[in-house]
Amino acid sequence: MSPAAPPALNEPLPTLEGRALSFGLVLHAEQILDPVHAHLPVATARSHLFSAIDATIATRLAAEDVVVAEEIVGTPEAADVALAALAAAGVVALVARRFAPSVLRSAPAQGLATLVVDTPGFLHTDDRVRLDLDAAKIVNLSSGDRAAIRNLGDDERAALRVALARRPHP
Repeated sequence: MSPAAPPALNEPLPTLEGRALSFGLVLHAEQILDPVHAHLPVATARSHLFSAIDATIATRLAAEDVVVAEEIVGTPEAADVALAALAAAGVVALVARRFAPSVLRSAPAQGLATLVVDTPGFLHTDDRVRLDLDAAKIVNLSSGDRAAIRNLGDDERAALRVALARRPHP
């Protein structure tokens, strides 16, 4: 069986809908997945997501969830394992004002979109969100607020098409 062909460059980006999980100002990869659990297989590690913050979050994660913070940071090693576990749990995107380079590098390899918005604080935990990737906007379906996605130029769109094609299906 041959591998799937890469998405066409003119293919529209999808619109995704999910639920926001907001983590405030700075979210560290080590808070996403505690280093104590980093050695576990991804399928097992996902049950330990956010245990340093609230041990019940992992049980409440659902497909299409969106992780939100003002800034998402972490070392390359921590970002790789944390983002792999997030993707395995069904998270589709990370939304922030700033991302560490390690997060920007690791996320596409895991099938996660990294979306830059000026004010991610308009998304609160449990808000329903629509990520209109083709129109480069995020809509908070719970409040009606909207924000432009700032990092979706042509090169980023092409990379996002490839990243989303890699998404695992939990």
